[in-house]
Amino acid sequence: MRSTLRTLLLLIAAALPACDDARPEAAALAPTDSAARQEDPRAIYGATSAENVRITPVEIEVADLPAGWNGMKIAALSDFQLGLWPDNEKVAAAAVRRALAEKPDLVVLLGDYVARGDDYAALERVLAPLRGTPVFAVLGHTDEDDDTDGEPDSTQIRTVQALQRSGVRVLRNARAPFGRNGDTAYIAGVEPFTPRRPEWRQAEIYGGIPGGPRTPLLLAHFPATGLSLPTDKYSAVLTGHTFCGRMEVPGTPRLTWVNTELYPGTPEPDKRRILRVRGSTLFITCGVGYGFVPVRFGSPPEVAMVTLRGFSTKAAADSARAAAAAPGEANVDSLLQVYQRRDTTTIPTDTTGGAAP
Repeated sequence: MRSTLRTLLLLIAAALPACDDARPEAAALAPTDSAARQEDPRAIYGATSAENVRITPVEIEVADLPAGWNGMKIAALSDFQLGLWPDNEKVAAAAVRRALAEKPDLVVLLGDYVARGDDYAALERVLAPLRGTPVFAVLGHTDEDDDTDGEPDSTQIRTVQALQRSGVRVLRNARAPFGRNGDTAYIAGVEPFTPRRPEWRQAEIYGGIPGGPRTPLLLAHFPATGLSLPTDKYSAVLTGHTFCGRMEVPGTPRLTWVNTELYPGTPEPDKRRILRVRGSTLFITCGVGYGFVPVRFGSPPEVAMVTLRGFSTKAAADSARAAAAAPGEANVDSLLQVYQRRDTTTIPTDTTGGAAP
């Protein structure tokens, strides 16, 4: 499909100079190297795929966030999809550069790094600029084989080794400390297929990862991880896997599908990416790479810049009780119940949507 689309666009682009030759002024402006014009993506698309990377600012309120973590900036990247299309390495590299330009406190990687083939050197090239920056990662479903018949998972091993050689801390059903402004808390991460595990295995996984205020952040690849979460254990969950496009593309789940099938009843299912699920605030990034079709319909490659904002559960509960005791006074909504919506040009931050299963 990619070659057919490209051929059609090239034929159209090639025909344009012939039509313009009837006008002398157009002929004077025509490039002398028509072959170069045809190969330049700007001549066809207006911009290269790497130039389409955008920054999406997101704010998440976290209950009882350690004081030193308040205002922490996290660059979230997901779904590089290296190996599917040649341009995916360029797009991923551009996303890493854009992320670093925002000067985040840390970077998190949410899985699906090498989607086809075994060019793990490409992953190391993409991640090379991140050396010296704290980076935590989890694996995606393309980064391991869920059914190896007892044999070593070579895909998983090579992915983990490539990430570790790049200085990345890989979290596999585990947590690791991170310090900011004199306050140390933990970042946790779970394996991608956790939602598919039987309940006893899920309990075992989460039982081994302490939660509460000292573990305010959980990383996962699938948004479906929210279905397996223990209630009120992890304040913020960052996920990927969802390309968010408005049209169905094989292998790239739409945001609408997530919000109607996984979390039915979510308002604005084609837009909502912050959900309240089992007491956790879950965010979905739309990812970076191009999937099985080299087009992202209505959803350009994204670097999500997540800022954590803390609030006190005690103060919120006190405000709610005061408002209930004095109904004639101005009502101050408890952040435990209502997250205020901020009008932005990116995504809504209202997290009341998404009924917990």
